[in-house]
Amino acid sequence: MRSDDGSNAGSADSKGRPAEIESSRDRDSVVVAVGGEIDLLVADQLDTAIRGAQRTKLGGVVVDLSEMSFVDSTALEVLLEAVKRDRSDGNRLRFIPSRHESVARLFALTCTTEMFQ
Repeated sequence: MRSDDGSNAGSADSKGRPAEIESSRDRDSVVVAVGGEIDLLVADQLDTAIRGAQRTKLGGVVVDLSEMSFVDSTALEVLLEAVKRDRSDGNRLRFIPSRHESVARLFALTCTTEMFQ
């Protein structure tokens, strides 16, 4: 989601930083860096970024969740669907885990911790 000024729009994390989702290339991989609070307002943007990375012919897709400070059920569903697509597409997807306790807690409660490490 983009605001009128072209910047990322969405929720702000506890420090007031809006959600950020950026894609870049690193050698033979696409990196999708995710930061801030990822919720219903930006889940579609996350889905679009991951799907775009998965459509490339590069060797890997890395979803860097290290700066993601919050994830809701909608965004968690986006991540789970990405894992499901990846299993049928050669297992190129890997994650860098969030360093935030609230995200780790949600992943633990939903028994998804191992998927996102």
